[in-house]
Amino acid sequence: MSFLFRCAFWLTVLAFLLPSPEKPAATAQLSAGGIQTMAYETAAQKPEDDIGADEMLTMAARSAQDVMGFCERNRSICDRGHAVVSHVIDQSLFYGGQAFVWLSEKAREQQQASSSQPAAPASARSAPVSRELAGA
Repeated sequence: MSFLFRCAFWLTVLAFLLPSPEKPAATAQLSAGGIQTMAYETAAQKPEDDIGADEMLTMAARSAQDVMGFCERNRSICDRGHAVVSHVIDQSLFYGGQAFVWLSEKAREQQQASSSQPAAPASARSAPVSRELAGA
């Protein structure tokens, strides 16, 4: 899942950094028969809503500064967030340790059980009963 998030992040960064292709401007025209046709013309001028790389970097820097100042403006929200995160970390460490101890004990019990069972001697193994003795 982490791989998908990283891929999405880097593809988004790549999409922002690549130059945008020239888009054809579609204009609608009505012909004499009333049928609408499309005529495509290349846009000679740069649209006003197109963002350059320098402007995008400036906006990203301002957004980063705003995010970094969030805790200064909202101290109580950040304190609660830190408390929740530290609680989750503590719980994960505690229950992870409990699971590790339980798994270690089970592995030790299984190892002791396999080492304490002696191999059955050849004479004690059950041999197939012959028909002669079974029918007597």
